Amino acid sequence: MANLKELKNQINSVKGTQKTTKAMKLVSTAKLKRAEVALKNSKIYANKIEELVSSIASKVSSMKDTIDNRAFADIEVKKVDIIFITADKGLCGGFNVTTIKKVKALYEEYSPKGIKVRLRAIGRKGIDYFNFQ
Repeated sequence: MANLKELKNQINSVKGTQKTTKAMKLVSTAKLKRAEVALKNSKIYANKIEELVSSIASKVSSMKDTIDNRAFADIEVKKVDIIFITADKGLCGGFNVTTIKKVKALYEEYSPKGIKVRLRAIGRKGIDYFNFQ
């Protein structure tokens, strides 16, 4: 049977663990709220980007039908900008690898034709990869 001193030590130990657990809950709650705000803001941003891209796509498709539109006339392409987005941090390996493979395929498609290809990257992983290459 445990003596009184050992029981007091065990009770104090459990109280200390409870305090640590409570502090960890408070921290995780604060982080969760920050993540929810970031998610809400990113949804708004994504909706606006989708709206913009669909607006541009509809204008381009309606302009293609006009004969006098010089923007879509058959012209010789001398430069191509490839704009791509990758992640800044880890845990997006599949997304980053797929994006980089597509960019490399486009680069290899245009380079043999004598077309100058300029890469424009958003995201540290893509920038680091092509700087290394």
